[in-house]
Amino acid sequence: MATLISMSDHPESVKTAAPRELSQDPTRLIRRRFEAGMTLRQAAAKAGCSYSHLSELERGAHSARVTTLVTLAGTYGCKVADLMPVAA
Repeated sequence: MATLISMSDHPESVKTAAPRELSQDPTRLIRRRFEAGMTLRQAAAKAGCSYSHLSELERGAHSARVTTLVTLAGTYGCKVADLMPVAA
């Protein structure tokens, strides 16, 4: 995670930046794609990403960038939270 250091030397003044990647739930990605009635190739084309990248996300081989999850949520007609793991 990236950190931003303030002008002060105090540890309390260290601030963290928002993560660029989030943990998606591969099962939920697949389910939302199925519910949207799309094949992997159709979803990738509509979302503007490659077939292989979307396949890797659905297999859990890579974490998705925030912008990718937002795009996929729009593609599937759901919320970004619907693509992420359920909090335990």
